[in-house]
Amino acid sequence: MKAFRIFLAMIALASATNVSAQKFLSAEPAEEAFNLGVRVGVNTSNRTFGKGYFNEWNKNSWGTGFEAGVVANLNMRDYFSLQPGFFFESRSGNYSYAQSYFDSTGEKQKTALLGHYRSYNFTVPVMASFRFNLSHSLRWTVEAGPYAQFRIHSDDNDKIKVISPQVNANDPVTAVYAKASNFDAGLKIGTGLLFRGHYSFNVHYLAGGRKAWKAPHSGGSNKAWTFTLGYDF
Repeated sequence: MKAFRIFLAMIALASATNVSAQKFLSAEPAEEAFNLGVRVGVNTSNRTFGKGYFNEWNKNSWGTGFEAGVVANLNMRDYFSLQPGFFFESRSGNYSYAQSYFDSTGEKQKTALLGHYRSYNFTVPVMASFRFNLSHSLRWTVEAGPYAQFRIHSDDNDKIKVISPQVNANDPVTAVYAKASNFDAGLKIGTGLLFRGHYSFNVHYLAGGRKAWKAPHSGGSNKAWTFTLGYDF
């Protein structure tokens, strides 16, 4: 991705111009034991449906959204902090599904669904944040940790009608509207740059570890890239 090439070039440039005697990894005590930060940015996300459904076509595209939140830095050492956070975010995407089935007369039929969804969530990550000195004023951060996500609203609930797969042509046709899961948990990893101890740019990937849809259509997954600007007080 072009954004990553630019990001790596920035790190290389900062490293090449580092004329300070400061250690790349400083194990000194942190200047502040605790500080707060704010984050705002955009995301691109994808929510899939279980592959056991929509036997003709099952496609979910990446969509865009926004997010804003706060983080608390519990600074253990100069190079390391524990960083819980709280974010409000929107996610979106398009879907196109098609499924064939046999009706009560044994005739083969086909149904297709096209649509767009948007969901709103609260996301609570707890990150281990490592900081490496590139120069007096520029630090490179590497972060990883678990997150929990609570869905507030999803506008595609009761819009996606799923016909249960049939084993035989004479099996009865059953159709139920799918509902998105209200809770997800997974892993958040990322990297970024911190300038003058206050201004930051971060890129993170969130990999959902729970099924994206409730029973009886459980399956699928959530994933997202986030790009945020921040300020630490």
